[in-house]
Amino acid sequence: MKASTKKRLLMELRKDHWFGVPRWLVVAVAVAVLIGYGTFGRPSNGPAPVSAEVRTIVEGLRTTSVYEAPDAPGKVDAERARELIGDRPIVLVLLDEDTRSTWDPFEDHGDDLCEQVANVVTTSLVILYGREYRGDYGPDFCVGPEFSNPQNPVEPGNYDFVLIAKAELGWKYRVTEDDMFAQVEEFVFAFDEQAAQDYPGGVPRRAVVVPPPPAPDSLQTWQIILSLAGILLGTIAAFVGLRLVGRVVARRAAHGADLRTRNEAASARLNKLADVVLHPPRPKTAADARWQADLAGEYVRVLAEYEGANTRSKLAALGGRLTELEKEAAR
Repeated sequence: MKASTKKRLLMELRKDHWFGVPRWLVVAVAVAVLIGYGTFGRPSNGPAPVSAEVRTIVEGLRTTSVYEAPDAPGKVDAERARELIGDRPIVLVLLDEDTRSTWDPFEDHGDDLCEQVANVVTTSLVILYGREYRGDYGPDFCVGPEFSNPQNPVEPGNYDFVLIAKAELGWKYRVTEDDMFAQVEEFVFAFDEQAAQDYPGGVPRRAVVVPPPPAPDSLQTWQIILSLAGILLGTIAAFVGLRLVGRVVARRAAHGADLRTRNEAASARLNKLADVVLHPPRPKTAADARWQADLAGEYVRVLAEYEGANTRSKLAALGGRLTELEKEAAR
């Protein structure tokens, strides 16, 4: 940046008005905009919201390993599955045939329903039945993101595609369109086989399902507008308050400086009078001696008044007394 340009910029910044309005008001509005952006403009870093559907499923898994929707088609025997799974870290979700559970892998629709459930029951394997993207009713398998954890470290890949492939070999000729229980059964058998290798000290049990926290209500437009208006007015009020405080402080500082100046001036005048009062010439007559004594007495009284002069009015009165004393001393 050229020196001349920098100089002009500094001159503009020092002006009392920017864009035709007071500089402090422009700064206040800018600060309010930044606060508003920081409050509403940035994306939230909190956990992803959980849908009502996932919340219902997770609530149903709090006391059991199997959640069966009221209108599930019954192609998997929920009670048999519950007995089979026991307390293994596996949960089974049986939805109706109209609930879409998976999306076309070439379309971007976010996580499949199975993955959404797994993100809540994080230490379990999830089997979820619903309508697949191809239109058939069938299972989707996924692994909770914390299935492998410091307490039970394993290779998560062994419980994903590898486990499904082993199970599929077992259920291939056992599954019918109306009875899919063999898919769950073979998956559990494959899990037991793999877990026996990975957990020599014993297979971990299914963790307690903690329901997700309630999703916060989305802010309405009028709420955002009122909040922004409040931020703007609050920031302006804060700047006004700071300006008033600054003026009071500056006024007090100026008042204090003025008192010190007046006090120092009075002190200098008293010091100058002290030479006359304390070192007078030898009196020639008794009248001269009385005059010098009266002058010294008046000086002492003025000096005492100086010690208590801590306001402008007292210093002004002291100045008048000093003027009279100076005239008397100059005789």
